[in-house]
Amino acid sequence: MLTIFRKEIKDALRDRRTLMTALLSSLLGVPLMLFIFSTVLSQVESQEEKRTVLAVGIEYAPQLENFILRQGYQIKAAPVDYEAKSRSKELDQPVLLVPQDFEKKLMTGDKAILEVAYDSNNRQAEFGLRPLKRLLEAFTQETTLMGLTMRGISTELLQRIEVRERRLQKPEERKASITEMLPMMVLMAIIIGGMYAAIDTTAGERERGSLEPLMMNPVSGWQLAIGKWGAVAAVGMGVVVLTIFSFFPSQWLIKNDTLRAEFQFGIKDAIGFLMVLLPLAASMAALQIAIALDCKSYKEAQVRNQIVTMFIPFVSLIPILFPGREPAWFKWVPVLAQNQMMNQVLKGEVLHPLTVGMALATCVLITVICLMYIAQKMRKVVMV
Repeated sequence: MLTIFRKEIKDALRDRRTLMTALLSSLLGVPLMLFIFSTVLSQVESQEEKRTVLAVGIEYAPQLENFILRQGYQIKAAPVDYEAKSRSKELDQPVLLVPQDFEKKLMTGDKAILEVAYDSNNRQAEFGLRPLKRLLEAFTQETTLMGLTMRGISTELLQRIEVRERRLQKPEERKASITEMLPMMVLMAIIIGGMYAAIDTTAGERERGSLEPLMMNPVSGWQLAIGKWGAVAAVGMGVVVLTIFSFFPSQWLIKNDTLRAEFQFGIKDAIGFLMVLLPLAASMAALQIAIALDCKSYKEAQVRNQIVTMFIPFVSLIPILFPGREPAWFKWVPVLAQNQMMNQVLKGEVLHPLTVGMALATCVLITVICLMYIAQKMRKVVMV
């Protein structure tokens, strides 16, 4: 078994495709995702902080103009061809459209209409929609309250009930809403990182004709299965370790203060991730070898394993079907259980030993079943 293990490890390290896939998926995936999150969030916040309103016909609404200026905003006239510039993404803000009869309707008590123009394909302009609508809602509320006061009606009649939020989140728990996609990225890196090693040690060797000489040695099916599985599992676990420890330098790439405050990954979190992911990587290695074992060519094995890989995003979306409390059987489903536990770690929650044990038992069961199949099938496949 050790001889086969050493041989397969050497083959995996010599295979540039396997090595580059493992390194790229583990070292670049998380930093790239965090960089994208940081950039997008910075763009949203930059629109929030931008104190400028682009308007057409603001001269028809002196009250609105006065209110906007009092809030510390500047008003700029939108270009005449604002529609074309918004479509071409030259304009990075939505445009406020004020009709000519706005002030007249406001004075007579009729409903006045304001429009905010933007192109939904222009992400920058869409990011500026929320702060502008919030500003206009504040103006609407002030105008309504002033109208009631002028008519001698107390504004407190509209605010007889005050609703306050009470957050039940523990102080030590962290928010991880922005980084909820990271667990799926890590899972994909694990599956893809070990997939090529699993294919190469089965269908790849069969295609190259190096599997038959290996079978001429006096080794049992179990020795072959465990030796090959150990090498592929080592590659998969190596990807896990590299991926998790890439979280630490990735935090240096985060330029956004909000994301930096939410994403705080330390040694304790890394240990939690390792406990969750190492057994999964070992079980996925056995599953990938079992899938690729019957394939006669590298491409066929690659297609079969890619089909399995496609199910991972779908499994991660299952909790959407169960809003509220998650069913207990989630803890027994591979990938889904690990996704939940990683989210708990990112939120700063403590993993329950029973939950970790249930996920570990499932991974061990998958590994044993796949190894039994591989040991029984290994020599039969070569003879076909």
